[in-house]
Parts: sequence; structure tokens; C-alpha cells
Amino acid sequence: MMAALFLLLAAGAATAEPVRVERRVLIKEKRWFVSGGFAWLERGDYYLNPGFALSASYYPTEEGGPEIRVAGFVSRLSAAGDEVFKLTGLMPDSHRPISLVTAGWRQSLSYGKLAIGSSVLHFDLQGALHGGALVTDRSVAPALSASGGALMRITARIHAQLDLGLLASYERRSRASIAVGFLPLLSIGVAL
Repeated sequence: MMAALFLLLAAGAATAEPVRVERRVLIKEKRWFVSGGFAWLERGDYYLNPGFALSASYYPTEEGGPEIRVAGFVSRLSAAGDEVFKLTGLMPDSHRPISLVTAGWRQSLSYGKLAIGSSVLHFDLQGALHGGALVTDRSVAPALSASGGALMRITARIHAQLDLGLLASYERRSRASIAVGFLPLLSIGVAL
């Protein structure tokens, strides 16, 4: 029975139309990708940290390349932090983020296409590792980040980028500690 099923499937496959593979249209090799957009740093430390990020990546090959990223935050106390301050006059010992400057490597992990109606969305799944500095209201702290995300082609020159990252920084609080936060970024950019 299994042999008959296998022969039936093999015969159907032999008469099927050949599979066509569309060429890659999100070309990164020897190009700059510059983008800007929204960022949010969530560290669970009584501060709300919305912001704006700019990044520039150069791809010497399709596989990956160096990247520089700068982010600025408009940090303020959360409702809980503000309530504690109003009731007690105490501020959190965590530092209020002001800006982040990092440099690192962005690596392409996989290229894909998604059919949406009559159009096709081309995207590149990527990972990145960065090191740099987090500037706070009290000091400049060393920082490391790791992220995963997608680079999506909108037109031949315009792209969108979504990164979901983790950021760790060293802060001197009431005791020395590592502050870890979630750092999502959504940006629009141009390929040069």
C-alpha cells in the first residue's frame, strides 16, 4: 500500500510544472543602509523611555556588515515613580537614560519573500551585536546590546527595519548593578 502511494506521488511530481525561484531584489552588497525611526527602552525602573534612533550600516557582502547606531530618549518618571516621588520625595536610584551610542556588526541570517495579495514583500532576517555607551542623567555607562529583526524592502531604495533588542548597561546605584532592558526599534530608511 505504501509503495503504491509513493509511486502515485512520484508520478504526480514528475508531471508537475517546474518550480520557479524569483531572483533576490533586496540587494545589500556594497551599499549603505541609513534609517531613522522610533525607539523605546523598557527597563522596569520607574522611567518611561520613548525615543528616536538613527542607524547606518554598510554591507561589504550580502552576509553582513558594520553598523553605527545613535538613539536619544525623552525619559520621564512613570506614573508609579511619580506617585512615590509625590508621597515620599524619593527618586528611584536607577539612572534616567538620555542617549545611546553603539557600534557593532549586523549579520543577515535568512532571506525571504511573503506574498501579500498580488504583491511580494522581500525581507532579510538579521541579528546584530553592539557595544557602546548609555548616557544617563548621572553618568556615561558601558552598554552591550543584542537584537534580532527584519529588514524589509518597500521600493528599490526605501526600506523599513524592525529590531527587537536587549540592552545591558552597568550603573552605579545604591549598589553596583547591571540594568537590562528591552529595546525595540522601528525605522524607515534609504539604501545608498
